[in-house]
This record gives sequence, C-alpha cells and structure tokens, in this order.
Amino acid sequence: MIRLFHVTKRYGRDDLALDDVSLRVEKGGFAFVTGPSGAGKSTLLKLLFAAERPTDGRILVAGHDLSRLRASSVPILRRNVGVVFQDFRLLLRRTVFDNVAFALEVLGQPRSRIRPRVEAVLRQVGLGHKMDALPLRLSGGEQQRVAIARALVGEPAVLLADEPTGNLDAALSRDIMDLFTDAHIRGTTVLVATHDAQLMRAVGKRIIRLERGRVVEDDG
Repeated sequence: MIRLFHVTKRYGRDDLALDDVSLRVEKGGFAFVTGPSGAGKSTLLKLLFAAERPTDGRILVAGHDLSRLRASSVPILRRNVGVVFQDFRLLLRRTVFDNVAFALEVLGQPRSRIRPRVEAVLRQVGLGHKMDALPLRLSGGEQQRVAIARALVGEPAVLLADEPTGNLDAALSRDIMDLFTDAHIRGTTVLVATHDAQLMRAVGKRIIRLERGRVVEDDG
C-alpha cells in the first residue's frame, strides 16, 4: 500500500530532510513514525500525499506511482488518502458540520449520505453538540477533533496523521487512537507521526524511528 524506495528530499542545497529512506507499509497496516523535532516525520507524510515531491527515489501509495503522478491526477490520489494536518487547515467561515461534509462533497457523495455520515463521525469524536459552531469558537483540542473527523469521514484507503493528539489530554488521545484503530480494523492503512512515546506503547503498533532524515529503527 505504501512503498518508499531510496527516497531523498532536499530543501535547497544544504537542507537534507530525508536521506535514502526505504520502507514498506502493507495494505491494512498500522505504523507510527517517530523521532525528534526535525527528524523528517512531517516531510515524509507530505511526500505521501503529494504535497511535496522527492528529490530522488520512488514512492508508491494506494496504487499510484507518485514519481510519475501528473498534477492533474493528485486529486484522484487524495480521494483515497485522509490526512490530519498538524495545523488543522479548517475552513474558518464554515461550520464544523460543513468542514467535515466538505470532504464528502469533493468525492461527489449525495446529500442523503453526507448528513448521516458526518453526524455519526462527529459524535464519534465527541463533537455532536458542536456541529453548528464555527472553528474559531472551538478550543484547540476541539479543532483537532474536527480535523480528525474530516480525515475519517470518507473511509479512506490510507490515513496519514501528523501529531494528531498534540493538543489533547491523555484520555482523549486514547479515544482518538481508538478511532484510528477502528479504521485500521475496517481495512484502512494508518500511518501516524508522533513523539508521544506513552501513546505508542499503549497502542502497541509498529514503530518507525527517524533521526536526521534516516530510518534508524523499525520494529516491523
């Protein structure tokens, strides 16, 4: 489902974000990517949903060869990939419901399916009572949960999450990871970037550790 072959990413001549990374996450797999700040975790995720292009190497995601992917085909890739961004990227002038529904609207889902699905996912993340609120009326943790609901609502083949529990307390972090685990059980391939060692131990999935852009440990 996810394959990287000798992937290197440079920003300019001297900024080496990823250095000759090769790894494989099978269909239906679940893995954490961890490491210190600047290790390359966010860059790796950006490459996987084609927000960035590798400097060298080859990447396969959900049947798409990203090294050959035309710009016009990027939206097709992203229909199969749910992403939880570290900075949320919510639509500030639209309600919580509309932010989550938007992910289904771009997939062309009928309105009759969108409303019950969005309501169900918002209840799952504990925001059923906030559907009509605007994002700026929410706490940081609530905004994070809206972003997670938006990523999950389309039941993507691949789910990528960049520090998805960074603004949440321990109990809510476990609730969110339970949602990711449920998606995994239903067949979604899950890759989560985090520095939360306690959370990774509690969930008990594969851990890929990066340092200075290189894979230094992989217990999978």
